[in-house]
Amino acid sequence: MNTITRGELNELLAGPKAPILIDVTPEDYFQAGHLPGAKNCCVYEVSFLDAVANVAPDKEAAIVLYGSSDHSLASCTAQEKLTKAGYTHTRDYRGGLEDWRCAGLAVEGAGQPPRAEAPRQGRHEIDTAKSRVLWTGRNMSGEHTGTIGIQGGWIEVAGERASGEITLDMNSIANLDIADGALNRILIAHLKSDDFFDTAQHPTAAFALRYVTINRHARPGSVNADIAGSFTLKGVTGDLGFPAIIEALPGGGLSAEAHFDIDRTRWNVLYGSGKFYECLGKHLVHDLISLSLHIRTR
Repeated sequence: MNTITRGELNELLAGPKAPILIDVTPEDYFQAGHLPGAKNCCVYEVSFLDAVANVAPDKEAAIVLYGSSDHSLASCTAQEKLTKAGYTHTRDYRGGLEDWRCAGLAVEGAGQPPRAEAPRQGRHEIDTAKSRVLWTGRNMSGEHTGTIGIQGGWIEVAGERASGEITLDMNSIANLDIADGALNRILIAHLKSDDFFDTAQHPTAAFALRYVTINRHARPGSVNADIAGSFTLKGVTGDLGFPAIIEALPGGGLSAEAHFDIDRTRWNVLYGSGKFYECLGKHLVHDLISLSLHIRTR
């Protein structure tokens, strides 16, 4: 890839044939601060190439691309896209806005970059319409996947600490992969019976959140929290911990996502378990259940 240094770029911008300078960050970051004379074409937009074509219709024009800093691949990715699209004279200013500012060079813009949202302190009610649990159970023949509805719950944020409770409606358990209605109903009846979750006696399950450990160094979109608490299922309560991604929503709400496995036998769900039965044959059911938890608060 063809790159350019800060010194080379500064010299070109001061010369008689300045290149077309394109900032590839989102518009709100561009408005907060950008190199003088730069145009904004966000590389994350599906219309990126169309936006570039509007500011640089000549594919042989000299173009310099830059992003926020050399920690981001944004400008490199933009250059790759333009090269594939037929642009022949692109250069990547890898240092980006951070490198330019560190040298004390002039920057245009409002000067207030978007700030990360912070969760509102206090009690957050679970938005049951936007929250869900996905489950996957397996046997030697394959797997079944479905959902369990969230009946309600809350999360209390107090400084750096959090507590809360999420209640699952076990009678809402549903299967998503069996198209045949009769077979689908047979499976659901089986899961609701005392073979599995005995929903007549135990219509709900609940996770009680005790504490959250936040990793302040995690990059956005990656696992940034360890959750610890207790899970009650089929009348049995046991410790449960798992990694999660927790983000603040606009307005101070919370979003949490987690993917983990539980050993169902810890909660007395023993049907088809090779740890407790012999000669199961085709009735063997794997002990681990995979759960995907998606939580949004109001």
